[in-house]
Amino acid sequence: MDTLSTGADDPVAVQPAPAPPAPSGAAGRRGRASLRWAGAAAAVAGAVHVGVAPEHFAGWAPAGVFLLGAGVLQLGLAVALWRDRLGRLAPLAVLGTAALVLLYVVSRTVGLPVPGHVELATSHHTPLPVPQGVGNGMPVIPGSPGSSSAEPVGPLDLLCLVAELGLLVVLVGLLPADRRRVLTNLLLAVAGCAVVLRAVAQAS
Repeated sequence: MDTLSTGADDPVAVQPAPAPPAPSGAAGRRGRASLRWAGAAAAVAGAVHVGVAPEHFAGWAPAGVFLLGAGVLQLGLAVALWRDRLGRLAPLAVLGTAALVLLYVVSRTVGLPVPGHVELATSHHTPLPVPQGVGNGMPVIPGSPGSSSAEPVGPLDLLCLVAELGLLVVLVGLLPADRRRVLTNLLLAVAGCAVVLRAVAQAS
């Protein structure tokens, strides 16, 4: 404890300023609710991907492997968010989530260069061939039978998309200001390029 002399015989005790409360985890107290919501969104998206993976194995095995892997990673992300253990992996989680959203949008608009899904009785959607031609003009990956097609939107698709968009918003908000600015600009640039490419494809 410090003392301050006032010119009198007895010094006046000066109490030190109280230290600010230490933040709890990387996000601090204010980020606790956001982390829980983000974890719930990641869990929903991961559960949807894991749930639809088996039917995609029937259409094309690599697609099923991809969806299963994406679902497992998202479930792991949910656990990391609930435990506030994301740390420096937050930018990677943002980019991965944004990539999944972009991949979904492309698969439901232009179509992906992969074979169309086999229609199953338990399928969450049915194939929707792109009009004005066979497939969508994109190359089919060698060794994969069938033609590429844009897929219709199903209820599970929308649930997963909404969860991933919510997760993306929360993850970006949890980033430091400098990283948030860089990643936001990057995501906007990618979205702008996608819109331009789509317009060019339609014009041609």
